[in-house]
Amino acid sequence: MTVVLDKSIVKQALRELIQEEPALFKKMLIETFIEEVKSSQDADFEALIRKNFARYEETFKALA
Repeated sequence: MTVVLDKSIVKQALRELIQEEPALFKKMLIETFIEEVKSSQDADFEALIRKNFARYEETFKALA
């Protein structure tokens, strides 16, 4: 079940969090950034693997 949140409610809640718990908000922001960077790096690595498999496809077939 998906719950749709009103963006204005979320914005207000985030403003309150920033005012009341700035350290927690900072920690959450850093964690989100780190996850995004890791996800981007994983996608880049997967693209590189696919590129190399395509590049050496004939070699792999010959070895099989």
